[in-house]
Amino acid sequence: MGSSLLSSAAFLVAVVYAGCSHILTVTFLTLSSTIGGTTASGVYMNQIDIAPRYAGLLLGITNTFGTIPGILAPIATGYFTEDRTMAGWRKVFWLAAGINVAGALVFTAFGSGEIQPWAGARDDGAEAEKDRSGSVAA
Repeated sequence: MGSSLLSSAAFLVAVVYAGCSHILTVTFLTLSSTIGGTTASGVYMNQIDIAPRYAGLLLGITNTFGTIPGILAPIATGYFTEDRTMAGWRKVFWLAAGINVAGALVFTAFGSGEIQPWAGARDDGAEAEKDRSGSVAA
């Protein structure tokens, strides 16, 4: 996941240096979005890896926090591009690249695929009630 975020960030930085070339800008943005989209599989699988029983709950929580950038991005973009200059847009893409790099660093430093202690299987008695054939006794 970290490599996808770093690759995506590299293409966002490339947009900064594409100047007024529409073809390069669209190409770099497309590559950044495509490669960045591959992180979604890592996010969803990691939730299942670390807490199989609570993956749905984790998805709800992470999606809730994941919508915050979608709310803040237009506000930040409007702030940086008030003067309608290339310098303003450069700030937007540098900020987006920085967020990707920060995400890669945080995931690399703290990410894990191990089942977390708080997500371990709880003993609800059903396992103890299984008979030798594997069916649950009534």
